[in-house]
Amino acid sequence: MGQASALKLSYSSYQKASRALAAVAYALASDHGVEAELLDIAEGRTTSYLAETAYFPKVASRSWRWGPEMKEAAHALDEAGLPSDLADAAAAVMERWASLKDTSPDLSLVLQELHTGPEAEPI
Repeated sequence: MGQASALKLSYSSYQKASRALAAVAYALASDHGVEAELLDIAEGRTTSYLAETAYFPKVASRSWRWGPEMKEAAHALDEAGLPSDLADAAAAVMERWASLKDTSPDLSLVLQELHTGPEAEPI
């Protein structure tokens, strides 16, 4: 794959998946009458998570507890008749960071663990 294609697919995977996930999250909130509260939380954000690469190591070191939360979210989505695949996928990503529990990894290790975590084939 060339660099232009890699850039396009990298950005579109984030942009489109995050928008789809946002719609699913809003639908679940709406089903339970808390969509206004969800929007209030979301409107407090001023930047894109994609631009916050310094935060990725913190996410990785906390993923041991966030992964189960994503599985719980997937279950709630299933019960509401909503697609849960993205929440399940987020849990799978977090499982790849299991060895980083409560550490202070650098960004390069966090990215490497996405390639070599427990469910991944080594590159």
